[in-house]
Amino acid sequence: MPLAGQIVGEGVRLVRPLGRGSHSVVYFAVGPGGQPCAVKIFDEHFAAHAVREYGNASGLDHPRLVRVIAPVRVDNQPALIVTLARGHLLFERYAQRPALTHERRAYLLTLVHLLDALAYLHGRGIVHRDVKPENIIVEPDGSAKLVDFDLSGPTRESFDTPMRMGTAAFQSPEATRGEPLGPESDLYAVGVLLGWGLHGALSGPDFPPPPLPDPLDALLVQLTEPDRTRRLGNAPEARERLLELASLPY
Repeated sequence: MPLAGQIVGEGVRLVRPLGRGSHSVVYFAVGPGGQPCAVKIFDEHFAAHAVREYGNASGLDHPRLVRVIAPVRVDNQPALIVTLARGHLLFERYAQRPALTHERRAYLLTLVHLLDALAYLHGRGIVHRDVKPENIIVEPDGSAKLVDFDLSGPTRESFDTPMRMGTAAFQSPEATRGEPLGPESDLYAVGVLLGWGLHGALSGPDFPPPPLPDPLDALLVQLTEPDRTRRLGNAPEARERLLELASLPY
């Protein structure tokens, strides 16, 4: 049965799909008072992710994060009502690359907002663990919100067996090894995004040299240091360093 038009929760009407991730599909929806929102519907075998996301994110309230409002069921599937993040996925928003060459101010604002979101999360003892372009929604001016907390969890959370959290291209070395993760692991992913903004490509064996030296190269080195004990692991400090090197006030 089509999901569009269905009423879920306390009068939230599904309107149309916005996108699909590895664990869920997200619908644009309208609340009982006409206010826009989104409904994240999980595949049944990812029900534990829905429970985890609600448990970790329901108390979060920050302008650079989507807010998880309530759990619901949609056609007997687990779902979450969340606030609507307006804009496009980061890679879609920055079609001209390298982003820091073509839209320097906007891309810097995106990174600042991402670091604001992470500073708040880390201050609450939570690590996002899946910072990647698909989880960053960007508006035309570069304003951004971080979404999706179904892999998030407490700092240094350990499991009975090693767990490789995140998406391969943005995983820190310790995440690849399945070790417990801390704030420095999220900041490694920020470093990968900074490198993409500088170079127009993700890091790897064919990582191209920058077209010109950039003051932000120094921050890139600090954020992508393989040794987590030597990596810059403090989001407010990384934000300050970013603005200092970029010489742009926000």
